[in-house]
Amino acid sequence: MSDRRFARIRWLAPFVLLLAGCAGRGAGEWADVHEVTPVVLATQAASDAALAADPRGHVALTWVTGDSLGQDLWLALSADSGLTFAAPVRVNQRRGSVSSMAECRPIAAYGAGGELLLVWSERRGDSMSVADLVVRASGDGGRTLGPSVTVNDDAEDGRPGFHGFPSLAALPAGGWFAVWVDPREQTATGEDATVASLFSAMSGDGGLSWSDNRRLATRVCPRCRVTAAADPSGVVAVAYRPPTDHARDPVLAVSHDRGTTFSLDTVLPEEGWRLSSCPVDGPSLTMDASGDGHLAWTTGAAGGAWIAPWRAGGGLVGLRRQLSDSVVSTRHPQLARLGGATLVAVEGRTRADRARSVIAVRALESDGTPTPWLFLGVDARHAWMSCAGERSALVCWTEHGAEGNRVRVVRLTRRPSGTG
Repeated sequence: MSDRRFARIRWLAPFVLLLAGCAGRGAGEWADVHEVTPVVLATQAASDAALAADPRGHVALTWVTGDSLGQDLWLALSADSGLTFAAPVRVNQRRGSVSSMAECRPIAAYGAGGELLLVWSERRGDSMSVADLVVRASGDGGRTLGPSVTVNDDAEDGRPGFHGFPSLAALPAGGWFAVWVDPREQTATGEDATVASLFSAMSGDGGLSWSDNRRLATRVCPRCRVTAAADPSGVVAVAYRPPTDHARDPVLAVSHDRGTTFSLDTVLPEEGWRLSSCPVDGPSLTMDASGDGHLAWTTGAAGGAWIAPWRAGGGLVGLRRQLSDSVVSTRHPQLARLGGATLVAVEGRTRADRARSVIAVRALESDGTPTPWLFLGVDARHAWMSCAGERSALVCWTEHGAEGNRVRVVRLTRRPSGTG
């Protein structure tokens, strides 16, 4: 038996037992689940994994490792929708220079032409609290990577601050939009780290250079991730959390000119959740070709994670739905488009076993009908998703065990309607 086959079987055993013990009757009928964790991750301590995929079957899996020298970012590519992965390569050119945490992990994104961008926070010198936003771009899907490029334009000023929690959105005609949490204005005024600003930049050459930075919002939570999405017409949406008067309700900003200006910037919804410290739990959103999508967020006012449809011209539309049936203590929602459906993942605990955290995944059909939950992992945290075509998606997460943190990856394939 090959080492690769052995590793897959050793990892799959607890995964199958969890599905059988927690999912309940019929929970797996809407999708087949196959573990595709690269063999190198079966024994390597790792965390902060993320995924990107394109319709051609290309998948980019990233993760972070750490040792006494610092943290490093790794990239493994797949050309068969995640069934197999090539050997990983280190992305950061300066050893140990990555600054990563679950909410501020490095991410990857594919453009319409197959180009791949990777973005992360890179420590400036030896400081743990000062970092710049860095991008490496590839015009051939990740097989070769360009130089590391700093996106924030205040790096040369030498002003301290942590630039991070980034999101990328591919624009029409090969452009890119980047948005991130930026402390430069608060640092200049001496304000403490309980608030930051939101800045953005654009690239017209595939990520090799970036525009002057523009302030998108003046007050945002400094440790909550930001999510950006764009449609083929150039509409860009950004979801984030503000800290005004300690209010933590999610905000949606919408641009109709490729991210140059944002005309809609409103709290959605107004739940009145107030918290003196940052919740470290940012919102997620999707956008389809028509400018419609879903927004998901966690709230302490109404309890757990929620989801609602939204429209570029008018904010939230339709009913809000709590993501807590069969799952408790839901947080860190993730969304992705899967054909005409919306794939939803949350971190939570099943009602049958409240002692251990799992990743719960379901699909919302185009008419709003939800599938049953699939429960993935054992003591699982910090999921990330990406869809690879109309019927397949990949989900990764960090699993906590006696031997340390491990990254696991599964491939979900929707079953044809009417099969079980």
